[in-house]
Amino acid sequence: MNSSQRTDDRNSRRLSHIRWAIGTPYFVQGTKSLTEIPILFFIKFQLGLDDAGGQLFDALRSIGWMIKPLWGYISDRFALFGYYRKSWYVLMACLAVVFWFLAAIFSYLGITIPLIYFIVFNLAFATYAFVDVVTDAIMVTEGQRLKRVGSLVNFQWLILSIANAGALFLGGWLQNNIEAGAVDPWVVFFLAGIPPLFTALVGIRHIPEKKHPAPPKHTKKLESSARFNQAWPYIRSVPGRLNRFRKNNYTLWLLMLFIFFWKFSPSVGYIERSYLIDVRGFTGQIFGIILSIGGITFFVSILFYRWVVRTFRRTQWYYFLYAMVAIAVLHFPLSFFLYLEPDHPWWQFIYFTLPDAFNPLPAWNRYQWFKLVNGTIFSFAMIPAFLIPLTINGHIVKVSHAAVGYAFLTALANTTNIVEDVVGAGLFKLFSTPSFGWLHIVFQGSIFDIANSLDTRTVILEMFIYISLFFTLLTIPFIELLRRNLKKQGIIILLSKADD
Repeated sequence: MNSSQRTDDRNSRRLSHIRWAIGTPYFVQGTKSLTEIPILFFIKFQLGLDDAGGQLFDALRSIGWMIKPLWGYISDRFALFGYYRKSWYVLMACLAVVFWFLAAIFSYLGITIPLIYFIVFNLAFATYAFVDVVTDAIMVTEGQRLKRVGSLVNFQWLILSIANAGALFLGGWLQNNIEAGAVDPWVVFFLAGIPPLFTALVGIRHIPEKKHPAPPKHTKKLESSARFNQAWPYIRSVPGRLNRFRKNNYTLWLLMLFIFFWKFSPSVGYIERSYLIDVRGFTGQIFGIILSIGGITFFVSILFYRWVVRTFRRTQWYYFLYAMVAIAVLHFPLSFFLYLEPDHPWWQFIYFTLPDAFNPLPAWNRYQWFKLVNGTIFSFAMIPAFLIPLTINGHIVKVSHAAVGYAFLTALANTTNIVEDVVGAGLFKLFSTPSFGWLHIVFQGSIFDIANSLDTRTVILEMFIYISLFFTLLTIPFIELLRRNLKKQGIIILLSKADD
C-alpha cells in the first residue's frame, strides 16, 4: 500500500468518526421535537397563559440558544480536562439529561408555575446549544481540512430532519394520549431526556481530538496574574476591537443582515396555533401528523437540493436565494386561507373533496388539509434559503475561531426567531387594546381585509401576513450586496459535492 492509499484510508476512517460526532447531536436535536406539540398544549392548558403570554413564553423558552457565541468563545479558549471540544460536548449532553428529568419531576408533582418551567427549559436548550457549537466547530475545522464543508452541512441537516419527523409524530401521538388521560405530561419530558445520553457516549468514542497537556501550576498563576493586570486595558480596547472585527468581517456582516431580514418578521406562530385549536378544530394528533410530514418533506427537500446542485453545477447560490424570495411572494395569497370562512369565494378556486375510499383522513376538515398540503409544498421549496447561508458561513469562517465564528451566525438565526416572536407577541397585545380599535375599522374597510371577518383575532392575524411580506422583500438588497462582496474578494461558494 503506497502513501497515497494510506492517507486516503486515514481520511476515510477520520471522516467516519467525524460523521458520528457531528451527526449524533443533530439527531438528538431532532428528538427534542418530541416536546414541541405537548409543550404547546402544556402552555395553553396546564400553565393557563393567554395568546400573547403563551407566545412570549414559547419564544423565550429557547433563549438558551442566544448565547451560542459565548459557548463558542469558551470552547475555543478554555480546555476542560485537557480537551477543547470533547469534554464540553460530553458534559453538556449529560446536563441536558438532568434538566429534562427535572422538568419531568416538576410536572409529576403538579407544579404549574410558568417561571420554573421557563428556567428549566432554557437550561436544557442551553446545553443543546453548547453541544451544537462544539459540533459545528468540528464540522468547520474538519470540513475545511477535507474540503467537505458543503456535504457535511447537508449531512447534519439530513440527520436532523429524519429525527425531527419521527419525534414530531410521536409527540403528537403522546399529546393525543395526554388529552385522553392515558399519559401524563411528565412522561414527555422524561422521554426527551434519554437521547442526550447517546450524544455523550458518541462524544467519548468518536470526537477526533488529542488531549492537550496542562500547563505547570506556576505558569497558571503567572497567566492568571497577567490576565488580571491586562483586564482593564482589554476592556478599554473592546470598542476598537469590535470596529476592526466589523471591517475585517464585512462579508460575515452582510450574511448576518441577510439572515436577519430573511428570518425576521414579527411572528404569531403560537397565537396562530392557538387560533387553529380554538376555531379550526386542530388537535395534538393533527399537529403531529402535519409537522411530522413537514419533517419528512424537509428530509426529501434536502435530498432534492443536493441533486439539483450536483446536476446543475453552474447554478449560482444567489439564483437560489432570489428564487426563494419569488416563491415567498407567490405564496403570500395562500397565507389567508386559514382565516377564510367556508363560503368565501376564494375557496372555489382550490377546494375539492375526495371520496372516502380515497381519503386517508376523512375526519379532517378543509383547514387541516390546507395546512398540511400548503405547508408541505412551501417548506419543500424553501430549503435552499436555509442551507445556503450555513454553507457560505462554513466557507468564510476562520478555523482559529471555528466555534465562535460559526456559532455567531447560527446564534443570530436563533436570536432572530426569538426576537420576532417577542415582537409579534407585543404587537398582537398592542393591536388587541381598545385604543387600536380604529386600526381594525380602517383595515376592515379596506381591500386588504381578505377574510372580511368581524373577529378581532382574525383581523390582527391578517395584518401580520402583510408585515411578513414586507420583511421578506427587504432581503433582496442584502442578497445583491453579499453577491458583489464575495465576487470582489474572489470567494467562490461551491454548493455541490465539487468541494469534496
